[in-house]
Amino acid sequence: MLLYRLPLLFAIVSTAELTTLLKGRNLTSPEERLSRLEQTTEQRLNATERVLGQLLTGRSDANVSSLDVLYLRYGVLADQSDPVLFSAYKSSSAGGISTRTIIRFDQTYINIGNHYHTEDGIFIAPTSGIYMFHWTIATGSSAFYTQLIVGGTSRASNYLLLQYIPYPGGEDSSSAMVIINVNKDDHIWIQIYGSSEQVLGGGPGVGNIQSTFTGILLRHT
Repeated sequence: MLLYRLPLLFAIVSTAELTTLLKGRNLTSPEERLSRLEQTTEQRLNATERVLGQLLTGRSDANVSSLDVLYLRYGVLADQSDPVLFSAYKSSSAGGISTRTIIRFDQTYINIGNHYHTEDGIFIAPTSGIYMFHWTIATGSSAFYTQLIVGGTSRASNYLLLQYIPYPGGEDSSSAMVIINVNKDDHIWIQIYGSSEQVLGGGPGVGNIQSTFTGILLRHT
C-alpha cells in the first residue's frame, strides 16, 4: 500500500517545490514595481509639499511638511490677507523746528493695523514688502528739505523752494511720492532738514492748510 502511494507522494512534493520556486520568482517583478511606485509617489509628494509651502509662504525654500499649521492659519495667511495702510495729518502748526526733527503727524484719517504711531510720527512696517509713501509739507517759512527715513537711512527727499512762497508771510506746500522696498520692523518717518523751520497744520475743514503723510503696502516680499 505504501509502495503504491510513493509515486503520488513524490509527485505532491515535486509540485510543492515547483510552486514554491515559481512563487518566489513571480514575486520579484511585483516587488520591483511596488518599490518603484513607492519611490515615484514619495517624489511627487515631496514636490507637492514643496510647491504648496512656497505658495503659502512666498519663500522659495519652504516645504509645507515642515510648517506649523497654526502658524499658517494665524500668521502667514492672515499677514498676507490683511491690508496695511495709514493716512495721517498734522492738526496744528509748529515753528522753530530744528534740523533732523521728526515731523509728528498727530491725527489719522485711517490707520489699519495701528502701525503708524501718532505719539511720535513713526510708522513701523509689520511685514517686508513694497510700500508707497506720499507726504505733503505746508509752510510759511524759508525753503528747506524734508526726508523720508527708512530704518535710519534717508531713502527719499523733497525740497520746498523759496520762490514758490508767493509773498512774505504767505503759505505754500510741496509733495513727494516714492515706491520702495521696506523690511519688516523698519521704522519710517518724515524729518526736517533745515534750521528753525515751520510746518503748518490744521483739521480737515475747508480752508485749513494741511501737512500729511500716507503709506500703503502694495505687495508682500
